Amino acid sequence: MIETILDAARSIASLMDEETEALGQRGRLADHAELVAAKRRLVAQMEAEIVRLNRETPNWLRDLDAEQDASLTEAMGTLQAAAMSNATVVRRQRDLSNDLIDAVAAEAKRLTGNSSCSYRDTGSVTWRQDSSPISVNTSL
Repeated sequence: MIETILDAARSIASLMDEETEALGQRGRLADHAELVAAKRRLVAQMEAEIVRLNRETPNWLRDLDAEQDASLTEAMGTLQAAAMSNATVVRRQRDLSNDLIDAVAAEAKRLTGNSSCSYRDTGSVTWRQDSSPISVNTSL
């Protein structure tokens, strides 16, 4: 009855562990989007199965035998541990990225001052006191 939920939870935990390990290493993560997409599909699959069980058998959690209950508890504990570890590494990566962008922006402001100019399609040049914002080209 709960095999689909157990399989999905174990697979999600495994993917999170793989992602956590990959984020801890140096270099580009070419397949990071694929990992995230796989996690999302598995979460949707697990959620759909839980919704189905709740609809068809509202007391399914109470009706589990001791072995099923232990398996579900273990799988959810493993999933929670993987999610907590993954969240810590993802948060660290996000913070490092923000710090890097802030440093680049500060250096650009230091080099160019607080004013900037824009060349418009009309041929005119306009000056502003605030520097232009830093943007990141994510298509590289």
